[in-house]
Amino acid sequence: MMDSSRSAQRAVIQFLRAEGEHASQIHRRMKEVYGEQCLARCTIFRWCQRYEAGRVNIKDLPRPGQAHVVADSATISAVDELIRQNRRNCRNVLLNCR
Repeated sequence: MMDSSRSAQRAVIQFLRAEGEHASQIHRRMKEVYGEQCLARCTIFRWCQRYEAGRVNIKDLPRPGQAHVVADSATISAVDELIRQNRRNCRNVLLNCR
């Protein structure tokens, strides 16, 4: 089975662009291989531009407003204490912590 994940398709775009393929050719070739799972034409063009500008990473960059995970001992202790104080409301409290 073909890996149709975004990162796999970005790697294909990066490789084909390095070989000199134009974005329209890359889209056509990828559409033949990935079919319905193929990235959108505008997305392929955008990634081609990024690679031409020197980008080498195929992963998404962090975005402003993206959730951050805080798992230090103080946070863990505070959540544990909230749960122990009132187990019935722990679900609601945890849902409101987002």
